[in-house]
Amino acid sequence: MKRITDKYHRINKDDDKHLNPLFDIKEVSKRTYQLGLAALFTGIGLSIYNSWLGLYVSSFLVACFCFAILMVILLKYNDAIKNLTIFIISMVCGLLIAEALIEGMASEQYLYFFPILVAVPIIVDLKLTQYRESIIYISIIVLSFGITILIDKHVHPLEDFTAMQINKLASMNRIIAISSTIVFAVAYIFFEKKYITELMDQSRRVIDSRTQFLATMGHELRTPLNGIIGVINLLKQEHTPAQQAEYFQVLKYCSDHMLQQVNNILDFNKIEADKLEIHPVELNLKQLLLNVGTPFIALFQEKELELRIDIDPQLDVLVMADDVRMIQVFNNLLSNALKFTEKGFVKLKVVCKSKNQQSIEAAFSIEDTGIGIAEDDQKKIFESFWQVYDEDTKNFTGTGLGLTICVRLLKLMNSSLTLVSEKGKGSKFTFDLQFDYAPDRRQLSDDTKTADNLSGVRVFLVEDNQVNMMVAKKILTGYKATVNSAYDGKEALEKLAKDAEYDIILMDLEMPVMNGYTAIFEVKKSYPDIPVIAFTASLVDKKMLSDLIASGFVDCMLKPFQPHQLLASVKKHLIKPLLQAE
Repeated sequence: MKRITDKYHRINKDDDKHLNPLFDIKEVSKRTYQLGLAALFTGIGLSIYNSWLGLYVSSFLVACFCFAILMVILLKYNDAIKNLTIFIISMVCGLLIAEALIEGMASEQYLYFFPILVAVPIIVDLKLTQYRESIIYISIIVLSFGITILIDKHVHPLEDFTAMQINKLASMNRIIAISSTIVFAVAYIFFEKKYITELMDQSRRVIDSRTQFLATMGHELRTPLNGIIGVINLLKQEHTPAQQAEYFQVLKYCSDHMLQQVNNILDFNKIEADKLEIHPVELNLKQLLLNVGTPFIALFQEKELELRIDIDPQLDVLVMADDVRMIQVFNNLLSNALKFTEKGFVKLKVVCKSKNQQSIEAAFSIEDTGIGIAEDDQKKIFESFWQVYDEDTKNFTGTGLGLTICVRLLKLMNSSLTLVSEKGKGSKFTFDLQFDYAPDRRQLSDDTKTADNLSGVRVFLVEDNQVNMMVAKKILTGYKATVNSAYDGKEALEKLAKDAEYDIILMDLEMPVMNGYTAIFEVKKSYPDIPVIAFTASLVDKKMLSDLIASGFVDCMLKPFQPHQLLASVKKHLIKPLLQAE
């Protein structure tokens, strides 16, 4: 198991190189360490050489410099300092100024400014710093060089030299400075060539990934869409209720499958942009885990498989967690288990691993008796799109993005996905998550839950798309809410002026005449007590959500949505609580 876990971590590390746009391609941080070590060993050699020449003051000064360099490197290694480069350059320049005070210009120690200057582009990634750091470093070097020249003209050397000593010291400084300049120049050419090669490889990987992405998405979206169009045409011809019910079931399956693929596309896009985020909310952990398996019950019964759910009673507590992302992880893992298991069972087991006054840690496992995964393929399943192009799984559908997304989501939750599997003997995915208790921690029982309806709630729906309007109205009225509507922001303000007795407003963002971004300011100015939820099909990251909340929205509902998601969002933001069910 340890071997497979280690293997996963290597996979995860490799993924970061290609998914993280800020990945250090030029290995700047590593070369800064190398520069520090080069300065350290050069200083040690010069200290010994100066001592051999009888220049004990210079030798002691260089020895102090070496000790300081060593301390700075150790502090950086332990993350006690952030910028190692500026410390190294500043200390080297400081040493050269001090040497000018002691030795004067006769020792030619000023020549060391040239290799330091050549080293700057090697240890600074201009792509990330936009020349700011380079200007700072070069300014330090040029200023130090100017101070050294001024010292030579106006300050007499503090140490006396013989002609032989000064000649030998100058020769050694000349050799080391010129050699270092040549080495740094050659290194700069080498690293730039390596950097350009890596950029070309990265561009090729991006092009290949995009091509594969479009081919995969074209197939995966056309398949359920074809089913939807075909069933709609059959419904026009079919009048038997039993047959219509079967067609409706197919329609729901195809639409749910298509929604899952779209969500995977959006999440994969966020992964590439490094904008996948976690938004914790207050929830009952045990209840969430029990609800995870509900959408799969009929699917498991259809394949005559057993779905086992084993939840530790200690997890019946309120915690802070991102329910949407957790459900997404479980949906991907359970979907895969269902897809690749033909007989036996799939088991979701969650146990309390540890707990204290502030948090609780749970251990999760999803085990199946399916086809299993060969050891050689256990790395591939974490790669995007692999499943679609693998011959052994050509009978199974899917984008191959599910596990990639799971890995990234769990990483954001400070966890990692571990796989234990053997070909023909099933698979087991495990991970651990730690949750902080909610501020109002308590156990929830069934008799304290509110009814799953919106009886007595008045909802104002502002939506320009007639189909979306119809769907949202049907869902809300199905939950016994009273719904009034408007097709744009201007119409909404006109209707609110006549009747503003609403418990909540659902407002689309992109509308003609007056969009939601403009309308929200007018709504909050005149009706500040009515909560407004934004409706949008856009990619909403943390910044966009914070901007929406800052403008007056209380939350954001992404389209398309499931009925229970809309219900939960409306209930969450109602001013007055719903009455308990009779």
